[in-house]
This record gives sequence, C-alpha cells and structure tokens, in this order.
Amino acid sequence: MIHNNLSIENQYKRAIYHELGHWLVGREVGFDVGNITIGESYFGVYGNSEVKPIPKTKLTSANAVYDHLFNRVCVLLAGVIADVIWHKKYEPDIDKENDIEYFYTNGVMDKTAITDKGKINELLFIMNGIANTPTQDEKSLEDQMAKIQSEAWSRSLNLLNKNKYLELTGKELIREFEDSQMNEFTNEYLIQLQENSRGSEGI
Repeated sequence: MIHNNLSIENQYKRAIYHELGHWLVGREVGFDVGNITIGESYFGVYGNSEVKPIPKTKLTSANAVYDHLFNRVCVLLAGVIADVIWHKKYEPDIDKENDIEYFYTNGVMDKTAITDKGKINELLFIMNGIANTPTQDEKSLEDQMAKIQSEAWSRSLNLLNKNKYLELTGKELIREFEDSQMNEFTNEYLIQLQENSRGSEGI
C-alpha cells in the first residue's frame, strides 16, 4: 500500500518538490515564473508555484492553441512527476506499481483544494477536440486523451531528467525549510539556485 500518512514536516517537503517541478518546467517551456509558496489551510498543506501561461505571441491557429495548452499540461504534470521522485527518494516504501496513478489522483492541492488532475483533464478535452475528430464512444475518447497525456508526460519527464536541477535545487530548498522553516522562495532566489546548480554540474 502507498505510504501516504506523512508527517506535517514531510508534507511540506513533498509540496516543495512538487511546486519546484512546476516552476522548473514552466521556465523550460518559456512561461514567466515567480515565487514558490508552501502553506497550510483547512484542507491541509498546499503549495503554489507562480507560473504564468500567458502567450508571448498571438495564437492565430488551432495548432498554436494546442501547442500552448500542451506546454501548460507539461507544467502541471511536472508537479506529479516531482512528487513521485520525492517519494522514491525520501519515502521509498511505496507501491511501485501504483504510485504514479496515486499521486496523479492525490496530488498536492492549491489554496482552493484543487489538484493538478482536475486542471489537466479540463485542458485535455479541449486539446483532444483540436487533435482528433470528435467521438461519442467513451473508450475511444479516453484512449485519445490518454495518448495526449502520455506525450506530455514524456516531455515533462525528459525536461526534468535532462539535468539535476530538480535534485540539487530541491535539496537546497528542503535544507532551507529544515533550518529556518522558510516556506516562501522568491523567484530571484530560485533562479540563483538554478544557476548555481548549472555551475556545480558544469552544465
């Protein structure tokens, strides 16, 4: 069974990794990014990574809209991927067969208690309407949307795996949290950490 009864401290650390995944991939795909904030509300520990999916140019075609939404889905999935990576690194006693589906369904919430899954599903309906001929068959629709999501997952995973920014920056943010209970990390600080990671790895 998946280990999901984390201490409050580890819930914060998990949320830091999750939000860092959003932030890193958001920056990679060209979105404007801002601060990362972790907090606690009535719903539990939540996270917020300022990623602004504002188009830099006018979206003049259906393909342009699709590509922009695809990038947004990649950013949303990056939080789930980072969540899985954190658990494998810091809480390895999890069900290796079901962890991805679990974290996709039970991801870190935002302030409104919405997880990434709900946001992703809304976008997939629109993207599927651009990429495929509409179908009334539920199984066919699920397969079409799953294919789009799988492509976005692969791209997001590749962006996170192409260097050690997630591991190195995440380790530093967790250290800051442990030392000072810091729960807000400015964009400037995050960029500096990423630059330091690049230097330490010779990237």
